[in-house]
Amino acid sequence: MMSIPSDENILGLSSWLAGELVYRLCVAECARIGFKLAEIDRLESTEAHGDLHIRIALPAYSETSWYIPHPQTLICVKARYIPLALVQHQEIHGEYFETFDAERGAAYILASTRQVLDNSRTADYQRKMPRALTQQVGKARAIDLDPHFFSRGTMRTWLSEHPDVQHWLLQKYASTERKVSNPSVNAPKNVIYSKRLQRPT
Repeated sequence: MMSIPSDENILGLSSWLAGELVYRLCVAECARIGFKLAEIDRLESTEAHGDLHIRIALPAYSETSWYIPHPQTLICVKARYIPLALVQHQEIHGEYFETFDAERGAAYILASTRQVLDNSRTADYQRKMPRALTQQVGKARAIDLDPHFFSRGTMRTWLSEHPDVQHWLLQKYASTERKVSNPSVNAPKNVIYSKRLQRPT
């Protein structure tokens, strides 16, 4: 039986890998609810440390799930902690909703791989988000958004339901550990690695 990636596995993800993880989870989740060829787009910010957005567009009649709560769903993936006070400053790109039917509404999910929240704290985020989303999106396009917040605990639970994505993540960590544990790989040939030379100062 394959071991489930640990909490630390998710905590340690880079911005790119955090986005890739959520993208793969979305692909797997859409397949589970019957849409293997779902329209799932990765929308990468042009900023150096920008967030990755995952845009999911399913037919209006499609079933949804707890993780994809609306046929039109936009997920903003962050590999950093998000203070509650800064939720109102969350930048929402109006152009990311251009392919959505405004009359049908959409779900907006803020997902952080660095955040562990209890249920009461998650509720605080969910209460804060509707007002912030209305202010941000209202300027660009009128669309009724259903806000959600995913902590890394949520993503670990989601991950536990998709063995293929678990395998991908564990392989990523196994590959990284092999590189770190073998310092002679790609090392200059004129350097000798010896514990004897590592004297305390």
